[in-house]
Amino acid sequence: MIFASFKDKKFAFLGAGIIAGVFIERLLKAGVTRPENILATDIRPERLEELKHQFGIQVSGNNRDGAAFGDIIFIAVPPNVVKSVLTETRLVVYPNKLIVSLAAAIPTWVMESILIDTIPVLRMIPNTPSLIGQGMNPHCLGQHVTAEHLPLIEELLRVFGETIRIEERLMNAATALTAVGPTYIFPVIKALKGAAMSKGFSEPEAQVAAAQTVLGAAQLVLETGKDPDALKLMIGTRTLNEEEARAIFAAAVETAFEKISASEKKLSP
Repeated sequence: MIFASFKDKKFAFLGAGIIAGVFIERLLKAGVTRPENILATDIRPERLEELKHQFGIQVSGNNRDGAAFGDIIFIAVPPNVVKSVLTETRLVVYPNKLIVSLAAAIPTWVMESILIDTIPVLRMIPNTPSLIGQGMNPHCLGQHVTAEHLPLIEELLRVFGETIRIEERLMNAATALTAVGPTYIFPVIKALKGAAMSKGFSEPEAQVAAAQTVLGAAQLVLETGKDPDALKLMIGTRTLNEEEARAIFAAAVETAFEKISASEKKLSP
């Protein structure tokens, strides 16, 4: 895969937590850029040293260094410090840069109200399978994104997997579904793995069988476009209590949505 749009671009990560590590690793493994073109900032020197040692990237304890360095600036700090980080760095963020916010619960208009110039802002919901280019990262666009910015934005999103462009009012629901979503699925894989092992599978055999079963079922939905209720009819034996399963997953998504929405209400002016 060729990422021509990024040939001369530099990437900054303001915040160097887990999701920043996921995105940094993907940028490097996909061949999008070289380590010297990435700079990460954080308040934790030990985390910066870890990333520097692991990936060979540049690091700094100063967010202004990152904002000045990057053409594409990822906001990867916790939501409650996004406004302070943008306030700290806004004097070195110019209209030729792109802000990519990975923070939940902070609308684009809040970020735009802090930035001095008409800076293009891409807000995306990060998803951990982005590490292997299989993420589902819904996104929305700030008011200063123009048609000129779209090719770069679309190519950047493709690096990490699939995406859908949605209205910003749906971003909290997207966060509850896709960002938190792997935590709903990993226990399913773990349970299927455990059941297989109880019947005599070795652990490696059980893990591959369980994970591939989930992957294959998901791919069948995507490639056929059929409703899951129709696809389940292809299998003669069905033993899952579907009403209970639906209630469990619906409750998990709703709880996540309520938490994220409460955070947005608290953090927005």
